[in-house]
Amino acid sequence: MVRDGGRALSRSLEITNRLSTLTPEQRALFEALRRQQQEAATARQPPPVRRVTGPGGAGDWPLSIDQERLWRLHRENPALVSWNVDAASHMRGVLHVPAFVAALREVVRRHAAFRASFPLVDGKPVQRVAERVEPGFSLIDVTALPAERREAEGRRALFDHTRSLFDLERGPLVRAALVRLAEQEHLSLLTIHHTATDWITFQVAMQELMALYHAALAGAPSPLPEPALHFPDFVLWEREQWSGEALSEYAGFWRRELAGFPLVLDLPGDRPRPPAQSQRGGMIPFRSGPGPAARLRALARREGVTVFMALLASIDALLFRITGREKLVVGSNSANRPRPELDTVVGLFLTQVPFAVDLAGDPTFREVLARVRKATLAAYTHQNMPFDRLVEALVPAPDPGRNPVVQVLLLVLNGQSHGGDGDLESEAVPLFDGNSRWDLMFGLYDLEDLGFSGPVEFNADILDRATVERWLRLFELILDRVTADPQVRLSELPSPAEVG
Repeated sequence: MVRDGGRALSRSLEITNRLSTLTPEQRALFEALRRQQQEAATARQPPPVRRVTGPGGAGDWPLSIDQERLWRLHRENPALVSWNVDAASHMRGVLHVPAFVAALREVVRRHAAFRASFPLVDGKPVQRVAERVEPGFSLIDVTALPAERREAEGRRALFDHTRSLFDLERGPLVRAALVRLAEQEHLSLLTIHHTATDWITFQVAMQELMALYHAALAGAPSPLPEPALHFPDFVLWEREQWSGEALSEYAGFWRRELAGFPLVLDLPGDRPRPPAQSQRGGMIPFRSGPGPAARLRALARREGVTVFMALLASIDALLFRITGREKLVVGSNSANRPRPELDTVVGLFLTQVPFAVDLAGDPTFREVLARVRKATLAAYTHQNMPFDRLVEALVPAPDPGRNPVVQVLLLVLNGQSHGGDGDLESEAVPLFDGNSRWDLMFGLYDLEDLGFSGPVEFNADILDRATVERWLRLFELILDRVTADPQVRLSELPSPAEVG
């Protein structure tokens, strides 16, 4: 779960180690794809982000473009908890609670985004960064319960914490909870409001939390350097970047890229869509098994595509068989950190990228892979446009009953956190808070020995669990068929009728 503060160095060493295990053909493919991504990334190289904020980034600042979107959505429905971002772990070993709390406080002190709140000033929200903020913390002791009931009660307590609302106007936006199951066994939960975090930020926070925990445990000073930049530095830079010529250029690209593509993907639902999203969701654990995953990886290498592209092509094939729609738009997340100095800055950078794929002409799956590759590489050249600006360019009057532009999302992650750190061993604990922001969301971990595994979330306002379970069985059949015969045409793939 934990690594030290040398994140960039660790990432470089990890890539080097992985490269050393590749065959010459795999290495050539990797280098070709990396060159293409570098060319896409440098299509419009933005200027460096410079430090504008004072010590700690304290003061009143604008919101970022995507923070504004989340703030607006929160104001429209403040009772939603779907903007809470959580990570839970089952920890075994000696855990010193005062050192944990001290480390949590230091993480919050270090980063302006974690000390922010969003009060109204003259009727408009500002990002107010305080000099000091006390994070929320709860310690729940269930050791008085019978041993066989403790973990279930502990998980219930964590679930309740995931559904507790944040006060955006006052903060804090960071909180943690520990559940003591036994003297050397705990459940931990870190929850951050989405206005202050994204996936990379969460990883930075977790790494720093444990590095600082060990320092506090040893009575040593922080081993981490002070941040060179704070999130408001990015906000001011972003505001300058996304005005005038750049905004016009990117908006023009996305209008051309999505021209002729319906920006509404109607899945065959079990109920009519309500006029406004409740974000009431369901979740089904999915696991492909190692066989189909290994075959899809091998097919991806042969066809010169990434695993993400191969999975996107497979999901496009599934959606084609479910809906009959030839022109599909499926989204994914972009880290939106276009400058290296932003790699470890804490805050909300994440944005969504739509991938538009035309399946007309009953192509073979091999042809679908080539179309997906072309579409994704094109989208990567303009992936950093804030999603709110993209929506403004494409959907002037969004339907409040659905997400604009992207209703189906694919995330491919590199593996869940399992491991140890000194006297502590931890294992990720899956938690689902009962919400889904998408009609359908595939969150798949690419696990070498276990295949593609992870949660599939769905919009429970329009879909029954049994319907999505049938679609996932169909997805497995499609994976089997396309990896056995990439020349199979879409019309020859298994149909929904074959899974009942």
